[in-house]
Amino acid sequence: MPKNEIIAEIHRHREELARRCDYDIHKLMAFYREQEAASEAGGRKLVSFAPSHAEAGSCVVREEPPKP
Repeated sequence: MPKNEIIAEIHRHREELARRCDYDIHKLMAFYREQEAASEAGGRKLVSFAPSHAEAGSCVVREEPPKP
């Protein structure tokens, strides 16, 4: 299988970030939150997707039928 240079670059960046954060998921997520805040402060608008139908709806299970 030929080596995909784009995938290899993604793996290099991922490894570098993990190394910078000492392979600690909490440090990594804090880093991402800092980057997100810096982007917003720089005037970039982050995309927020609307909740999916399953997330937006509510399902109620009743033990007894509703009373008239």
